[in-house]
Amino acid sequence: GKRVKSFLLKRDDYRKEGEHLMCGHCDKSYTVKSSLTDHIRKKHYKIPFFSCQMCPEQFMTEPPLTVHKLELHNVDERYHCNACKKIFNSKQYLYKHIKSFHMLGAHRKCSLCEYETYSLANMKKHMFRHKTERDYKCRFCKKTFVRRGTMLLHERIHTGDKRKVCQVCGQAFVQKASLNYHMNKFHPEVNY
Repeated sequence: GKRVKSFLLKRDDYRKEGEHLMCGHCDKSYTVKSSLTDHIRKKHYKIPFFSCQMCPEQFMTEPPLTVHKLELHNVDERYHCNACKKIFNSKQYLYKHIKSFHMLGAHRKCSLCEYETYSLANMKKHMFRHKTERDYKCRFCKKTFVRRGTMLLHERIHTGDKRKVCQVCGQAFVQKASLNYHMNKFHPEVNY
């Protein structure tokens, strides 16, 4: 698939806070500018990244373009793993798979338990299990959190920023899990 023309950030799209680049539209932060740019382009401006060379269709990410070409144009551009014959809809997914399952990444061992992986992302995720310091404090109450994202989600309770709305009765919730609980308890007959 062909990448759609480049995208430039505007001044109010982000701000710098030390090492972090903060999204000007939401709570996300990045350390790499290209990751921030991709996020803003996809999530806030909804500008497609990829276009089909056989029709005018455009896509935000590579996997749906790959599926589109296979289903509509009978063109198979999927990515095959030579080690186990698994098939992926994007080069990125294939690389992640190879690094995680076929030992081509650097071998990493947790210093606190027996966990081992070849993926840096998996190791970072795993290390959160051992983290006990609650570095993030709610601005409105005394509650503290291990993760910044969890704290920001919690703060919505105080700010009234409830984005998950029940389509049956209109009650709003901060988290999808709370909406799911509400649906199962009060509207079990509804498929949502």
